[in-house]
Order: sequence, then C-alpha cells, then structure tokens
Amino acid sequence: MTTTLTVEEASTLIGLVYDSAFEKNQWGSLLNHIREICPGHVAAAVTFEDANWRSSHEPTLPDGPQGDQILEAMEAAEENPEDQPTELNTLLFQRQPLELGTLYQTRALVSEDEFRNSETYKTTMQPIGAGHWSGIHYAISGDWRAALMVVENEMDNIAKDAGKVTELMTLIGPHAVRAARIARALDMAKQAAETYSGFIDAVALPLLALSADARLQMANTLGQRLVDAGHLFDVSPSGQLTLSIPEQQKSFTNAVAQCLETASPQALHLSSDFANVVLCVCPFVPPLSFSSRIDEKIFDRQSMVTVFVGAQSSGVINIGLLRDAFSLSKREAEVCSELLLGATPTEISKRTGRSTKTVRNQIQAIHDKIGVASTRELTDALAVFRTVAAMFEDSPVEG
Repeated sequence: MTTTLTVEEASTLIGLVYDSAFEKNQWGSLLNHIREICPGHVAAAVTFEDANWRSSHEPTLPDGPQGDQILEAMEAAEENPEDQPTELNTLLFQRQPLELGTLYQTRALVSEDEFRNSETYKTTMQPIGAGHWSGIHYAISGDWRAALMVVENEMDNIAKDAGKVTELMTLIGPHAVRAARIARALDMAKQAAETYSGFIDAVALPLLALSADARLQMANTLGQRLVDAGHLFDVSPSGQLTLSIPEQQKSFTNAVAQCLETASPQALHLSSDFANVVLCVCPFVPPLSFSSRIDEKIFDRQSMVTVFVGAQSSGVINIGLLRDAFSLSKREAEVCSELLLGATPTEISKRTGRSTKTVRNQIQAIHDKIGVASTRELTDALAVFRTVAAMFEDSPVEG
C-alpha cells in the first residue's frame, strides 16, 4: 500500500530536517518523526567508511529484547568493523554511483534472491530483524560518508508502506544535504571566529576553506562573493570546487596535494581574460569542536587547506576581481582602479566624461562597500590583494 504525503506532512518533515540539523543530538527529532509516520521501520543516522558500516547515531530502536539485541549488535560491529561482510553495499554502489542526496534502496537495486542470500543479510541483518532499507547520503568526506537510513523491522508484523518511505526519503534528501552543510558551516565559522578572533571575515582578502578532496567547507564574505560570481571558481552540487579555467585545474589540484603533503604554502598563478591573480594554498587546521558527533567522525580525519586569492603584485588590481570581491558596479570598479593609480576625482571626471559630482558619489559608494573612509585607506586595504602574489612571485607552482 502507498499513502501519499499530505502537504502538511511534507511541510512538517522539511521543517524538521532543518531544525534537527542544529540539535545537540543531530537528526534526533527527525528520525523519531519518521518512525512515527512509517510504522514497522527503524530510522537512524549512519556512518560508513568505504563499504563498511562504522556507527549509528540516534537510532529509533524498538522497545524490549529486540531493541537491546540491535544495540548489542551495533556496539559489536563498531568495535570490530573489519569482521562485517560488505558485499551487499559494494554491489549497491556498483549499480548506482555514490552521490550526495541520491536515494539508495535495496528493493530497487538488488533482487530479492540477491538480498536474502547475501552474507550481509544472513549474518548481520537477519539475526536482529533488519530487512530492506532506504538511505540518503547527506555528507561525504574522502572514504567516509554519513546517511539517513530507514530500515524495515521484520520482527514487527505490521504492514510496511514502502511507497511512503520512498516518497518521504525523496522529499527530504536535498534538504538534508543543505541542512547539514548549513549546520556544519555555522559551527566551523563559530569555531574559526573564536580561534582567530574575527580575522577571517575582517581581512580584506578572499578566503576559501577546502577539504582534502577540494570540497568547499566555508568561505569568508569576499571568498563567497567570488564563488557566487563564478569567474574564478565553479562549485558542483556536491560541493566540489574547481577552477573556471579548465587548463589550469591540474595545477590547482597539484598545489592542494603538495600543500597537504608538505604542510607548507603553495602558490599558483592564474591568468585569463577575466583576471591575473595568484592563489596561495595553505594548511588549515583550526581546533574545531564539531557540534555533531557524526561530523566529528567523518570530517575530523580530513585535512583541510585554505585558499587565499591575491591580485598580481604589480599593476592595477583587476577590475573584474574588484567587482566580484566587493560587489562594485562596473563603473565603480573603473573609478576604484583609477584611484589606485593615483588619479584625482577631477582627472577621473575628464577621462570618463562623467561629472565630478557623479565621480565623487561613486567614490563614496566604493568607500562604503569596501569599508574605508578615505582613498588612502582604500589603497592600504587593497594592498593586501597584492601581498599574496608578492610573497610567492619568485617561486610559482608549475602545473
């Protein structure tokens, strides 16, 4: 049987996804609600390393001996993960590539015979009454991943509504990914702000923090503006950050790898029609205390890097970079560039054909957006864009 979710049920579920992502025991209220509206099922947040189950968090276990038995089995598997069979998970991910937010279901991906005859089912699932399952991966970090899972309880004789589970999981999948990212980013930003006393957002330099597999984890205000503009960086739905200049992607990948290997900064010069900039890739090891035990498990093992974006060490700062980093209009960026060359408002007025009053208004808008009170302060603030390039101009990273 299949019961379509009502608008009210769907709205409640989506709201719970975001609310429960910020709970101390992340996902607890969501998982309990799923069990309430899907009788005969057990729900949990689960972590894996490759095809190996590692741990379950906030499981909605049945009462009585079965719940105790499931808990004992989970604890034993967590202590000895290498002893568990993995062929069922391996088969599933051969048939459907591992992606964030995608629904995985044993009923859809393996036959009944394959499921019942697998060592995974016979040795670890059947003894505790675990049957077919549905799951959505909401976080991936290297070989580690986290998923929300709903499992049929075969010791509960109530009729199972597999269609409702499918509908429910399909609905919450993309929201779970977004909610987890928001919760993680806010926690990381909070910890980083405490660690660096506001340095990250105070410095007038675009900054991006990446995991070792180049997934964007956080950015300061200027860095996020560059990402949103899409001229220097592209970010996939799964969070993978790549350069918008394809022929220089290999050099960027090498710089990240070298930084992680040597624990020392690496520099990369990028040149395109849009910008002439230098990226500085540095090790990033903030003492983060993750609010989620699941995030701690899958992200605490992951080395990270910070990418600073600086302008070329000589010449005028690129107009496109100014526009993206500070949300300047095209004309404001042109005026800003002229100011950095030492031009006066009167000289800019003559060169651009605009009235002096218009130019002065644009200068005031530039000051407001960049957060300075004078052209001298403007010059000092934007000098940091050249600092990155000046530090590394004699030893650029080669692709």
